[in-house]
This record gives sequence, structure tokens and C-alpha cells, in this order.
Amino acid sequence: MRSTAGGNSSSSPLRYALIRLSLALLIIALANIAGYFFYQRFDLTSEKRYSLSPSTKKMMRGLKDVVTVKVYLAGDLNAGFTRLRESVRHTLDALRAYGGSNIQYTFIDPMAVENLDERKALITDLINRGIKPTNLTTVSNSDSKEQLIFPGATVAYGGREMPVQLLENQIGYSPVEIINNSIILLEYKFANAIKKLTQYRPPRIGFLRGHGELSEIELADIKQTLQQLHYEVKDFDITQNYYIPDRFDAIVIAKPRFSFLNPVKDKEEIHKFKIDQYIMRGGKVLWLIDGTNATMDSLRGNPTGQVVMANELGLEDMLFKYGVRINNDILQDINLNLPIPLVVGQMGNAPQTRMFSWYYFPLLVSDNTHPISRNLDPVAAFFASSIDTIKKAGIRKTILLHTTQNAKAQLTPSRVHFGILQGKPNPAYYNQSELPVAVLLEGKFESCYKNRMRTEYLAATDTIEQLRFIDQSPETKMIVISDGDIIRNEVRSDSTAFPLGYYPYTRQQFANKDFILNCIEYLTDNSGIIETRNKEVKLRLLDHLKAGEQKLRWQLINVAAPILLIVAAGFVWNWWRKKTYVR
Repeated sequence: MRSTAGGNSSSSPLRYALIRLSLALLIIALANIAGYFFYQRFDLTSEKRYSLSPSTKKMMRGLKDVVTVKVYLAGDLNAGFTRLRESVRHTLDALRAYGGSNIQYTFIDPMAVENLDERKALITDLINRGIKPTNLTTVSNSDSKEQLIFPGATVAYGGREMPVQLLENQIGYSPVEIINNSIILLEYKFANAIKKLTQYRPPRIGFLRGHGELSEIELADIKQTLQQLHYEVKDFDITQNYYIPDRFDAIVIAKPRFSFLNPVKDKEEIHKFKIDQYIMRGGKVLWLIDGTNATMDSLRGNPTGQVVMANELGLEDMLFKYGVRINNDILQDINLNLPIPLVVGQMGNAPQTRMFSWYYFPLLVSDNTHPISRNLDPVAAFFASSIDTIKKAGIRKTILLHTTQNAKAQLTPSRVHFGILQGKPNPAYYNQSELPVAVLLEGKFESCYKNRMRTEYLAATDTIEQLRFIDQSPETKMIVISDGDIIRNEVRSDSTAFPLGYYPYTRQQFANKDFILNCIEYLTDNSGIIETRNKEVKLRLLDHLKAGEQKLRWQLINVAAPILLIVAAGFVWNWWRKKTYVR
């Protein structure tokens, strides 16, 4: 009997341990099975930095084929680029969490290719595909190391490929802020590239022709960039067509110079009418309209300056009906502006030039968080005018770009001349703050021709769907910019185009191209992907002064506290064992 009792007593703890182990394994197995069928990610950060937007999740779940991402940001990087690389990895992991095996990615270090010829060929191929390299200088106590890195990626789907530039190029930001802003835009850049590659047809953009708009070479860079981003770009002559077809997802009216009022009476406003009815059918428009006739060519060709007049295009009543008015003034900004070269003397046979701040070329900024203008560099403007917004029921207005606090709107007619550069500007005269230059309008617009159409015309066109008069639009949007040159690229002497936003005199790149692309993306985007540009990742920087003052305390907390906790836990464990097992 004692032997039997002793055997039962010794086997009980082993049996209980096996039961506990079996239950633990069963719970783990059930949790894995549940996780396979009921997937859920938990993002405990305050700004939800590891969470995707609903539109991105929906797109990832709907993928029909494999998206292959090759990231070229690899190798021995400093702390900032290492953080960017790991954020890229987290973003791609988040995309794969919803896209499953349809999201595949790999990291490649181009500089790790041992064969020199192969490495050069790969670098050339990456540059040709739009992946721009960056020189990274790492300074240590002993030496300084410089290396070439490629902060970019390619996204491929269905035999097509798009480049993605991971690093933002922002003027006036610190390296830490640039890295942070680059991390903010990662989801948008990857999601937007995947959207472009997977959409059933590319968005169609029509550039209006017929009223002296910017030439083909002046629009060359923006058109080429749109085509590289898988937009379908077409010119549309409004004078040769009865209406603007709704196959265009958006139209661009880029700096018309001739009036829309036809001198032939029975066709007086027919071109305006075509634009109006395109909007009434849900069309989107990017207006780039000059408020005055000021040009540098006229100014340089006349020693007394140019008399600047209002730009009479006949669009005033139309834009007023939609909710804005482009004023017949010309803006000056003494705080942020572009310089121009002027001849100040002669040395031998060579003219001597000097750069002067030209107040009529303001650099436009934005202080809102709208996805079009968020985290943008300044946008270069040339003889811009101000915009007034008009109260219209149901129309939402957002100021996208404006001047700084030290600006002035000079009314026309007035004379513009170089004499204003002879002395320092008086800030008292430049006291108009944040004058709007670009405005987004959203809502249901009322036709400019409501209650103005003849009964016989309405009866004649009512039977033709494309020509039937509509007096109110569905929910749609348009962007009005009071400077047509914002979309114009500079032209080299050999008739080739500079990149849009590049200013040859200072060799600076401004954000004109990014701004225009964001405008077109916002107008044509029905998926909501562009809203991911509003994502925020807060910078939690170390307070070096406080860290120095509290250095000893935090060293004790980080080093001594864990040891004390382990020792205390050991004492508690031994005390509990003695209390439980010692008789």
C-alpha cells in the first residue's frame, strides 16, 4: 500500500505538468488558426504610423497579380538613412499584410556588385529608370567616408514598371526633417505607384488649345512626366470640336492669351459654353490664368518699363459664378522671391551682371495640411495676381498657395520697371499678408449660363445627349491658379526643355512640378489614395540639455534598476517555493 501511494504521489506533478504543457500547446495552435482566418494588426503609436489608410487596404486586398518591389536603399548607411530604410521595410510589410503573397519585395545594394563593369551598368540603368543617386558623407572621429547611395525603388506589375523616389528633396529643411517627411510619404508613394500600374485604364488629361495657350516646348516637361506616370495626355482644340468629351478625366487650361469672346455675335461665348458644360457633366479643370499682361520680354525691351494692363480673357463672369475672382493686379513679395540678372557695367567688351531680388517673382508657400500642398517646397511664380474667393452655397474653398506676410498687390494699369531695385524696399508698403494665388473649389457648381439660354436652342439640343444643356453639376472639383507660368518650363538655347520648376539663373529646383502633379492627381483620383499624403509621423527629438542634466539618474535607472528587479524577483520566487513545498 505504501509503495502504491508513493507511486501516485510522485507521478501527480508530472501528470499536471504534461496537462499544462498540452493546454499551452493547444492554446497556441488555436491562436494561430484564429489568426490565419481573423487577421488583425495593432498599432499602438499615437499617430498610427504603422497603419494603412482604408483606400490602401482595399486596393491591396483587390490585387489580381504579383507586385514586385525592388528597393535600392541598402548597404552601410548612417542613422537617418537606416531609419528611412527600416520605415520602407515596415511600409512594405504592412502592404503585404493585406496583399498577401501578391506583394513581394527585396533590398538590393547596387554598390555591392563586385564586378566593376556590371556595377557601372546597373548604376546607369537605375539613373535611366528615374532612380536618382545621392552622395552620403559619414563623418566619424577618425575619418570621413563618402559613398553613393540610391534612395529609390522600382514597382513592377503586369510587365510594367514605375520608379519611386524615396527621399524628398526639400529646400530649407534639416536632414532630420527631410528624412521624417520622406517617411510620411512612403505609403502614398508606393500605393500611388501600385494604383497607376493596376488601374484598368490610365487617367486621360486634355490640354486645351485654341486661345494662345503655352506652346508644346513650354509644356514639354510636365507632359513627359505625366506620360511616365502612366497618364494619357492629349491636346484638345476647343475651336474644332462641338463639345469637350467626358472621356477626359480632367482638362488643363495653361495660360491662354487670346480672349474667349468671339467677335462673331452668334458664336460669342461658344468656347466658354463648352468648358461650362464639361464642368456641368462632372468634368474637372485646372485653370492657370494670368490676371495681367506683364512679361519679362516687354520689360527688358523698354528702358522705361512696361505699362501693365488687365488681361481681358472674358472668363471673369464664369469664374465668379464658380466662386473665385482673379484680380487685375500684380503681386510683389519682398520676403521670398527669385533674383534676376541685370547688367550693371562693362569691363572691356564683356558686360558685368549682378543678381537682384525681383519682387515680382514671388516664391509661394502653403501652411495648410491639404494633400496637394502638404510638405511642399516653395513654388516659383512669375508676375502672379491675387485671387478673391466668392461666397457660394455648397462650394468648399481651400487656399493651396499664397505669398508670405510681406507682400503687396499692385493694381493695374501700372508701370513695372527696374528702378524699384535701386533702393531697399520699405516694409511699411508691403503689409498685405498671405495673398492667395491657388485655390481649390469643390462642390456642385451652377452653370454660368443658367437662365440665359434661348428657348429655341434648348429645344434643338435637348435631343442630343452630348449637347443637352445642364444647369448644375454633380459633385466635382477644380483648381484655379492666377499665374500661368507655374506650369511653364524654361527652355534652353538649343530648344530643349529644362525640368519644370528649375530656375537656370540660380540653378535651383522649386516645387512647381510636384505641385502641378499633385493638383492633377487630386482632380483625377477617385480612390482616395492621395489622402495618405496627410499621414503624420511626429519627430520626438532628444532634449540634449535635459539629457545632460539628468544623465546620472537615467544611467542608474537603465543599468541598476533591471538588476535590482531581477534580484527582487529571485527573492520572491524562493520565498514562494519555500512556502509552498517545505513542510
